[in-house]
Amino acid sequence: MSYLGLARKFRPQNFDAVIGQEHISQTLKNAISENRVAHAYLFSGPRGCGKTTMARILAKALNCKNDIVAEPCGVCDNCLDISKSSSVDVLEIDGASNNGIDEIRALRENVKFSSANSKYKIYIIDEAHQITTQAFNALLKTLEEPPSHVVFIMATTEQHKIPVTILSRCQRYRFKLISSSEMSAAIKNIGQKEGFEIDDEALNIVTVASGGSMRDALSLLDQAVSSSTGKITGEYVRGLLGLLPKDIIASVTESIAKSDIWTILKTVKEITEQGYNILQFARDLRDHLRQVMIYSINPAVAEISSEDKKLFDTQKSLFTIERHVRMNNLLSKALEEMRWHDQPRILVEIYLLKMSEPYYNVGELISRITELEKNIKIDNSFKSSFEQQSKLHREEGSVVNEISDSLDLMDVWNEIISEIINKHPLTAQPLKNALIKVLGDLSIQLTVANQFNYDGVMEFKEQILKLFQKKTGLNIVIKVNVEKNVSLELTQEDVIVKEKKDSAVAEYVVEEDFKETTKTAVPKHIEEIAKKFGSTAKKM
Repeated sequence: MSYLGLARKFRPQNFDAVIGQEHISQTLKNAISENRVAHAYLFSGPRGCGKTTMARILAKALNCKNDIVAEPCGVCDNCLDISKSSSVDVLEIDGASNNGIDEIRALRENVKFSSANSKYKIYIIDEAHQITTQAFNALLKTLEEPPSHVVFIMATTEQHKIPVTILSRCQRYRFKLISSSEMSAAIKNIGQKEGFEIDDEALNIVTVASGGSMRDALSLLDQAVSSSTGKITGEYVRGLLGLLPKDIIASVTESIAKSDIWTILKTVKEITEQGYNILQFARDLRDHLRQVMIYSINPAVAEISSEDKKLFDTQKSLFTIERHVRMNNLLSKALEEMRWHDQPRILVEIYLLKMSEPYYNVGELISRITELEKNIKIDNSFKSSFEQQSKLHREEGSVVNEISDSLDLMDVWNEIISEIINKHPLTAQPLKNALIKVLGDLSIQLTVANQFNYDGVMEFKEQILKLFQKKTGLNIVIKVNVEKNVSLELTQEDVIVKEKKDSAVAEYVVEEDFKETTKTAVPKHIEEIAKKFGSTAKKM
């Protein structure tokens, strides 16, 4: 007798034995028990998750001679014939090779004949999505109103390719992928029955490589059992699948974290020289980094063996979540481009170097800049006091009302004017003749008596603003007004610039009659220059 593979040997024979599809099994059992059997079913879902198996079990349950319960007995003639695929009343049709309109016409003619020795005549159409549109159209009428003794069961991995007119005539059941825990339990149970032992790492590799397909897992397990002479280990299964040793993947991960590009390129070179598939290396690294990311977030969700726990405890803190996302995106992009690239090794090297670059999250950068701004200390004691005064005056609803309130501003203003007059003793005189009023909110108003003084002040306005910003770190607003009849008498709101006592800077001659003398006062150095030429200086 020929060898029977594990996938066929351990194919479920009743509803309860189907792994991971309890929601479908229970629904079908209830329908049979209550005699609510539909005339057409559509089973859809990924490969190897039990669609055809469930169709055969449903066929056995419908035609079982022991119809006391919904489960097939598995020992009557009908159950045995269906299990052996020799029942004349249960016809399995391959949709790929019977997809033409001629085959469907033959099927329509055959459904008219009643079953031979069973209650139902059942048609199981596998890979139904491969039937042509014309053939489906020919089946529509029969599928909608078949004879009472006929049941159609269609199975497909691509439900979206089935015409809507067909879908509307069927009861649809969506099969799901089998979870790793369910698959692991089933494999361990099979191992006990078959007498082989498999460690946790090998079991994890098998379940991950199968992608949720029980048939794929059992086929891989069958290969491992056939070639192994003892316990099936993770290292053996990795070699069987062409996966790279996990120490190489772990080493590359650490090199990326350290930005050790020299070691990374050396490792890629060794991988190529040892004959490993560079595409498989990229896949293994992507899967490993994904597991590290998941383990760093929630260890309970990560599907890792107990042997690998120590490694993942070490590597879970190597990268931030943002960097994990970036690295997985880069590797996915590399894998996509490698499929069409004539030198995939070059792409791997480039993307590994990109992954090794320092990564800064935009949010973190903004936070750092904000923190630096808080820590930078600017010598702006004037700014603090002036802002407090401005706030106080705003609350009172008035401008600066006391000369003492603007004392700091006057000190800065006099210092700036002194510097300008020192550099430009002749042209900067209009600045002395201007009345200054502090309006608050870093706003200053200058009032001059004529257009000549106005032009003189405007000539130095930009220079004043720059010096003010340089000395205080603040930006002020200067407004210049011309009032021909301006009064130069001191008030609480008006302040005339007073220069600091400085030998290098000229002084005003201030007499008791301030109103009159301010009109005629001339700087001392101007008077001295006039005397040398035998003349006198008068203010215009």
